[in-house]
Amino acid sequence: MSLPFDHIRYYRRKGRIKPVFIREPLGILDTLIEVYSDHVDKKRGELEDVLADCEHLGYNYKQVRGLAAVLESRSVFQSRSSISPLEARRQVFTEAASTTVTTWEERLEVMERVAERHEITVEELEDSLYADLNDEQYLVDFTAPTPEMLMKFYNYANMVALLAYALSIDIAYRGEDTYLENLVNRIKNSEITGSERKKISMELKPTSQVSYRAGKLDEILRRVIVKPEWSLRASIKYPKRYKTACLFQITSDGGGEYLAVDEHESEMIIEIPLQDKKMSKYGEVVVVEEVAQREGVTRAQILKEIENEGIDYIDLGGVLVSPEKHSEIESQLKSLASLGEAQSYFRSLGVRDFMAVLESYGYQVEWSKSRKDSRLYRL
Repeated sequence: MSLPFDHIRYYRRKGRIKPVFIREPLGILDTLIEVYSDHVDKKRGELEDVLADCEHLGYNYKQVRGLAAVLESRSVFQSRSSISPLEARRQVFTEAASTTVTTWEERLEVMERVAERHEITVEELEDSLYADLNDEQYLVDFTAPTPEMLMKFYNYANMVALLAYALSIDIAYRGEDTYLENLVNRIKNSEITGSERKKISMELKPTSQVSYRAGKLDEILRRVIVKPEWSLRASIKYPKRYKTACLFQITSDGGGEYLAVDEHESEMIIEIPLQDKKMSKYGEVVVVEEVAQREGVTRAQILKEIENEGIDYIDLGGVLVSPEKHSEIESQLKSLASLGEAQSYFRSLGVRDFMAVLESYGYQVEWSKSRKDSRLYRL
């Protein structure tokens, strides 16, 4: 994964640049893991309030938010609505307009009448009213890493984010990896040489599509850093206001020991032949709200960008899917029985908010004590 770009932490001096790594256990690691664990079955808005408080514990706020972004990738959020939020609001407002509502008791009476019509409780109606808002989503599952692994996942994500601004990258490693070579060959102005010891050279141009580039580099680097005797050298122009690029170097035993790839994200990655085709920079499955948050822009801007790209998507209501991927997902979902299987599958597609996609395809979850074993069923 890559950190959000406004959370990059780096050190730049005398022509050299490097990501700021966490190299020893810090109290904030345990604190944030505990915060997420304590907020299972609570709303995202409540979690965000506590995370904001954590920024005042004496740690760099970018570090706190960057660590939270890593933990977010291990979290599952879900909207809880017994009826459509739009329909719930329409009926409550219509009911309220037919009478005078000036007190809490009068509001409760309105809610009770609407809830009774739908044979749900007032609490369920309350949850449904604004369930389509991000802050109203519930954290329904969280897989906690150890503090040491969180540290390494964060360092890796910070490095990937910084490398998205590279002008050139040279990588060396030992071993054979055909899939890795295919990934590299899809990048313009790149080449692979060597037999026993492979060398990758990539010449990159400045781009405004840094999220897309970070995703491609992540696919490559997550395979590189697990290989023996690897090294990386990059020319990086960051921040953009600087006119000159700086050198970044790291090796498997010279900084690489502080990195790790989150296997929770890479479960069930299916290696398939790579084909050249026109594709949006956001991929074949786009959870619009998630992408807008990651990019720091509005939903409308994301939709406009996709429209300008001229890529055909099937709109499932907040989730855009390419026609080819739509058929694949429909077929794959029929073979998935548990929430854990669905999570692994959608993570392999680069989708974090997979619950939104499940709901778009008409699937619900029958929750069990072991959340990953919770069963899927179609409405």
